[in-house]
Amino acid sequence: MLWVDHSSYFGPDRRRKAGGLRIRERRRENLAGRPPALNVALRQLRMHVLEARGPGLDRFIERAHSTAILAQENTELDAADALTSLSVFAARNREKDVRPALYQGLDRAHAALSTYH
Repeated sequence: MLWVDHSSYFGPDRRRKAGGLRIRERRRENLAGRPPALNVALRQLRMHVLEARGPGLDRFIERAHSTAILAQENTELDAADALTSLSVFAARNREKDVRPALYQGLDRAHAALSTYH
């Protein structure tokens, strides 16, 4: 699985063909690479909580969803469920400052990792 980590998108590479960039491709360079380790992605997600208000909350929601996909790929299903519920919670409470609750949700996702048990 290839992964894209860019300021405008974080998640699995959505291109179907692995042969490089297409003729009318909007990306100027191939940013797809190996996915980050799940622990690294969780630490990066924790750093994005600081900006999780207004438009920053949308980026956090997308990043939390992509990290849930990464957890699922690593067979960490409990952590994936915790991250999915965290992104749903954040999406439902856009008008509030949910940053303290986001930290608690990330703590639950860390606790759900089977590598720490």
